Amino acid sequence: MAPFEINSMIENLVNYEDSDITYTLANKYKLSYTKKLKSVQICDIEKDIIHYYGEIDKATLALFNMLHNKSMDI
Repeated sequence: MAPFEINSMIENLVNYEDSDITYTLANKYKLSYTKKLKSVQICDIEKDIIHYYGEIDKATLALFNMLHNKSMDI
C-alpha cells in the first residue's frame, strides 16, 4: 500500500470524525480516529498495542512502516 493511499484513508477518518469507521489492514492492524483525543489510532492486533498520532503525516508514515516491516522511530 502506497503512502498516498494510507493518507487518503486517514483523511477520510478525520473528515468523518463523528462516525465510527475502522479499517483493518493485513489482518494485523486496525486504523481509526478518535475525536475525543483528536488523534489517529493504529492498533497492532497481534501485540494488542495502540499507537496514537496527532498528525496525519506521522500516522501515514508509521502505518506505512508497520505494513512494510520497517523500523519505527516515530
